[in-house]
Amino acid sequence: MGAKTSRNPAASGAKAAPRRWLFRLAAIFLGPLLGLAALEGALRLAGYGHPTSFFLKERAGGRDYFVNNDDFVLRFFPPDKSRQPRPVMMEAEKPAGDYRIFVMGESAALGDPDPAFGAPRFLEALLRERFPALHFEFVNTAITAINSHAILPIARECARRQGDLWIIYMGNNEMVGPFGAASVFGSQAPPWPFVRLSLAAQTTRLGQGLMALARRWRDQKPGAKSWGGLEMFLQNRVPPGDPRKEIVYKNFQRNLDDILGAGLDSGARIILNTVAVNLRDCPPLASADDGKSGAGAEYQLAENLLRAGNAAEARPHFVKARDLDALPARADSRVNDMIRGAAHRLAAPGLVLFDAAELMGSNFPAGICGSETFYEHVHFNGNGNYRLARAWAERVEEFLPAEARQRAAGSWLSKETCEKRIGFTDWNRRNVLAEVLRRRQRPPLFQQSNNAAQAQLLRQEIAALNQRMDAADAAEARATYADAIARAPSDLDLYSNFADFLEAIGAFQEGVAEWQKVEQLRPSFYVAYFQEGRLRERLGDLAAARASFARTLSLHPRMAPAWYEMSNIDASQGRFDSALKEIDHAAKLEPAQGVFQVCAGKLLSKMNRPHDALARYRRAVEVQPYYVEGHLALAAQLAADGKTSGAKDEFRAVLRLDPANKTARASLGE
Repeated sequence: MGAKTSRNPAASGAKAAPRRWLFRLAAIFLGPLLGLAALEGALRLAGYGHPTSFFLKERAGGRDYFVNNDDFVLRFFPPDKSRQPRPVMMEAEKPAGDYRIFVMGESAALGDPDPAFGAPRFLEALLRERFPALHFEFVNTAITAINSHAILPIARECARRQGDLWIIYMGNNEMVGPFGAASVFGSQAPPWPFVRLSLAAQTTRLGQGLMALARRWRDQKPGAKSWGGLEMFLQNRVPPGDPRKEIVYKNFQRNLDDILGAGLDSGARIILNTVAVNLRDCPPLASADDGKSGAGAEYQLAENLLRAGNAAEARPHFVKARDLDALPARADSRVNDMIRGAAHRLAAPGLVLFDAAELMGSNFPAGICGSETFYEHVHFNGNGNYRLARAWAERVEEFLPAEARQRAAGSWLSKETCEKRIGFTDWNRRNVLAEVLRRRQRPPLFQQSNNAAQAQLLRQEIAALNQRMDAADAAEARATYADAIARAPSDLDLYSNFADFLEAIGAFQEGVAEWQKVEQLRPSFYVAYFQEGRLRERLGDLAAARASFARTLSLHPRMAPAWYEMSNIDASQGRFDSALKEIDHAAKLEPAQGVFQVCAGKLLSKMNRPHDALARYRRAVEVQPYYVEGHLALAAQLAADGKTSGAKDEFRAVLRLDPANKTARASLGE
């Protein structure tokens, strides 16, 4: 008989113990993870949530393209405060021989107040004309109100999209944008690990759902409202020395390094810019709550020195006034120094620093930029956009293939010729100036010491344009658009600009045709269907207009103006109940837009509900205190109700906002 093997229970138990703990740990962690995975899958199957990448693939005309994802911004902004990117459409595989340029940044890089005429558009005209042998592809990924936290994921995607050159112009929104010290979009100045974790979580549908719940709770607090430009930040002032600023600077440094690293690793060449701002003609946007910031005093001292002819001595005080501004919506000295430092620290043959903060002011006394370059605090006017684009073009030239440089055609285009190539006519110029004037009628620009003078200059420019815009000027503009489109037949902006011009001169049917060309070039571009609907509405073809608006909303259900237009159509046909529901939906999407409340008030008045109408008019001026039409509507309703004193107050409010308003002046006289 063989020997029996003895068993040791203690030894067996010792070996089994680790396995039992592994099973227990697996049960503790694996179960919840599987549950979360199942919930994530269920949410995706149910169609909840949205993709979070900047680019989406789309097929058109038998070819694959990458287009912009409007929902990308929802990781950084609540839906009612979100801004959309420019329409992008680039081939998924870059054609051989193409030179692809990505522009990254915020509203100044975008080209605000009208991206069709910003510095990147001038750059297109300059490069295409001078280097006709090379096919340039421009992709402007800049978005209003974003900052480096949003630009980083965009950059990482661009690194996979065969870019030859990146132009990075960012830094104005670090304090006021997402996760900034003065942000109105969510958490203020959290450390970067929290930011990255939060953004990563929102790539999941479960994370998006939790963020939606958090935003819904936050929006129930008093004062929550939708997009309102710089005015939104007035309650979130950041005094000098606020410790949150240091966190923001550290976050910016890390994001900047990661953005540059992604670009250099991709093989792209990079033009990194410091940020130029309006120093001379932009008083501080806000003072600190304690009144000790000194920003206003520094600005006043700088102005006095400049008037006395001491420009060199005035400059540091203008700079200090900017740096101490309690509404920090301009890149400050620290941000620009960090940009210069990053360029030096990561020095590489493919990285070039353009010191726009210094060089854009080089033609002016002591290098102080002002209204000759900017519309207001940071956004370039036509002169500024051209000068910036020209400086970029000279640096781009250094990176182009030798063969293209050798075949360069002539000298750089003049500003006037560039404007013709991008379709910038008097009609477009008037629209841009009108938008700038509108902004100057609201805080914080409205409260600046030089605002009245700046607004008057804008009114004079608009009046001069109106005088010049006759039949001969219109014929010249038509020829300009025709020539520009012939040179660039796939340029969406040119067709859009031409359509806007045709609408302005009353050629609505021709405008419809131009928007339809945009739809053919970019079938998913919802703005084109919206604009076509507006023109069809003006032509009286309400059925076709409604179909266009329905198409718009199928592509972009959150577009409040489309709901507004649907309401107008229903109201014109006597369907007041439907119209009221549609305008209420628009107001829910954009609660800070007084126009929707005024429209609802007028509907309620037609439905013989004057008390409810009055409440809507009051709501209009509550959410948008500087909305002239809201005060006029409220005044008219108060007068109709026999409340003369209240009506007078509202008419006086109109005249404070718009001294030339004839309706308010005549009504007060009555």
